[in-house]
Amino acid sequence: MKKIIALLALVLTGATLSGCGIVRSFTCSSKEKLALFNWGEYIDPDLIKAFEKENDVCVNMSTFDSNESAITKMKTQSFDLIIPSDYAVEQMVEEDLIAEIDWSKITDFDKETELATGLVSILENVDFDILKYGVPYFWGNVGVLYNKDKVSLETLEAKEWEIFNEDLEVAFYDSSRDGFMVALKTLGYSMNTTVTSELEEAEAWLTALAKKDNVVFLTDEILDDMVKLTYDIALTYSGDAIYLMSEQEKLGFYVPNSGTNVWVDTMVIPKNAKNEDLAYKFINFMLSYDSQKANTEYVMYTTVRKDLYEELIVEGSDFYDYVEAYNVVIHENDEVYGFNSTTKAIMSDAWARIRVL
Repeated sequence: MKKIIALLALVLTGATLSGCGIVRSFTCSSKEKLALFNWGEYIDPDLIKAFEKENDVCVNMSTFDSNESAITKMKTQSFDLIIPSDYAVEQMVEEDLIAEIDWSKITDFDKETELATGLVSILENVDFDILKYGVPYFWGNVGVLYNKDKVSLETLEAKEWEIFNEDLEVAFYDSSRDGFMVALKTLGYSMNTTVTSELEEAEAWLTALAKKDNVVFLTDEILDDMVKLTYDIALTYSGDAIYLMSEQEKLGFYVPNSGTNVWVDTMVIPKNAKNEDLAYKFINFMLSYDSQKANTEYVMYTTVRKDLYEELIVEGSDFYDYVEAYNVVIHENDEVYGFNSTTKAIMSDAWARIRVL
């Protein structure tokens, strides 16, 4: 509900935004500024206000809708802090775009003892040292959001990712990365495969899916549509699934045992950042217990703090009804995406062909 209210508030105040912008520009003119580059609807706006007030600074937040667009923009524009996903961090390192994290400046959080246990298990299963360049922000996985009146859990367990080929109204996430993950896992391959024949099989699987009349490709529209039960199933991220289940009791979330993408989003500092010290202040602020709690309750993805994480998965907590989705752990067939420029280009080109069908 909070996300819908936030969007409504933007519409209602749209007529006065330009005036507020003038006032804000005036009040910020003499203050330190943090240039934050983040996903849309991925932070509690009250936390930004609290950080500004606490430090007498201004936060100028811009948003992006994909890791790829974020990387493109950061090459031409300076930001102090960006929140990309794991494989994008790897690409940023490969392209020499971000600095190593100086953990001695993160004074309010100990990465050796305070990271959530499940998150630690994920980080240990990744070849790339994410913590060297990024500070965890949220983490989660990808699964099937489903209308319990139309699909049973038994059917999902039997079909797994092949449920998307059933005679149901399907919303498929419009992302080459997520689309190929589903196809490759269905076919029994690693989602990090570099084998051309396996990628071609995956493209054929996705092409057949895209030709179906009952399948649509969407991004954030899924949030509104699934609350209204417009579709029977949707490919969805765990945090969005929790939010949607909290709004619509007929929805459930299932993660196939054949494996999924387990991911970690992190806060990184670009090499061309103009206010690195303020970026570290913001990181410390966001890692505090109170900020993590507020942000988790607003965004609904899984917190990186061990103490808060353990509080939220016990019986009686606010998230207990959705603990299956919130309690993300890495299973035998789960993987974290790694960056491979050649494979990424193959998937992107294939996705362009699939999306014009």
